[in-house]
Amino acid sequence: MISQPDDPFFRQLCTHAAAGIIAADEQLCIRFANAAASRILGLATESIVGQPISSLVPAERQAVAQRLFERALHQGETSDFEFCYRDSPDHPVYLAVSISPVIDDPGERVGIALHIRDVTRRVQAMKTQAHDAKMASLGTLAGAVAHYFGNLLGGLVPTADFALSQDNPEALRRALRSIATTLTQTGRLTQGLRAFAEGIHAIEADECLSTIVQRFADDWQPRLAKRGIDLETSLQPVAKSLPPHPVMVVLENIATNACEAMPQGGKLRFDLATDADGRSVFLRIGDNGPGISEGDLPHVFEPFYTAITDTVRAGGEHLGLGLAVVHGIVRCLGGTVTLCSSAKDGTICSLQFPCDPPNESTAMGQTP
Repeated sequence: MISQPDDPFFRQLCTHAAAGIIAADEQLCIRFANAAASRILGLATESIVGQPISSLVPAERQAVAQRLFERALHQGETSDFEFCYRDSPDHPVYLAVSISPVIDDPGERVGIALHIRDVTRRVQAMKTQAHDAKMASLGTLAGAVAHYFGNLLGGLVPTADFALSQDNPEALRRALRSIATTLTQTGRLTQGLRAFAEGIHAIEADECLSTIVQRFADDWQPRLAKRGIDLETSLQPVAKSLPPHPVMVVLENIATNACEAMPQGGKLRFDLATDADGRSVFLRIGDNGPGISEGDLPHVFEPFYTAITDTVRAGGEHLGLGLAVVHGIVRCLGGTVTLCSSAKDGTICSLQFPCDPPNESTAMGQTP
């Protein structure tokens, strides 16, 4: 049975602690809350004590929180949990909660304790950083688009004037073919920009990255087989969830680049795993194509830069937007992307994302 602390030293320690401390009994009913908890939650101590501990968590996160509370009480597990406590446009409040069992002298679990911290500043700083990264990506892309459109349209008008002045059918056909090529390029440019916009603005429920990659591999295996490309996968379960549509856009662009690098067929491999310290998830996509030259490698994420031959580029088949789209979306998702390549080993595109908080991810994927 949990009650108010009897030891004077312990009572003073709890009362004057900077972090919020809340204790609940075996029925998960709050029996103690210190002054810091009252301040952080914006509630009087009298209104906290006696309430179910799950009442401190917003309705949409209560199921996850309840599982963590029960595991602490019944299994002795400790866990960490972050959530938006007050979703106000002007003054949102984000809390980080550490959950642990309370054990009495005989060693029996008699309740749980919460250690509560206000992490609003950290969360807002992370959101600002993500927003700045998105704006930087958009700014880079917008500048490149303006330059590229200017070049396309700058050549279109003189070519049209030339076509109108021709009596020679062959010269007219060449001019019209050039105009058609330019229009094809603008169409592909529009498609690339749409993919980028859809990727960063998609609003949908997150899914486990392993599930998304497996679904992509299943969808693409038949079309890769038609190109003579063997697909291999090694996908470990990982603690990372992301919105599926932008991830699909990223994978499609990387796979398309790999296909273009292997016109005679080859191998494409997806490896998904967590690093040794459990902090990051890596998705590596490798092909055994001819590789990218050392001179081209530093520029592959620049919009409209392409190592594809001039013959293909002139036909409007490749604008060099694919990896720029990949780079922009991955940054907006909080990850990083790198590329390594050699003539001997082909090209490997590596995506890195921070793992989701382990206890929260586990709780969301399991039932008590």
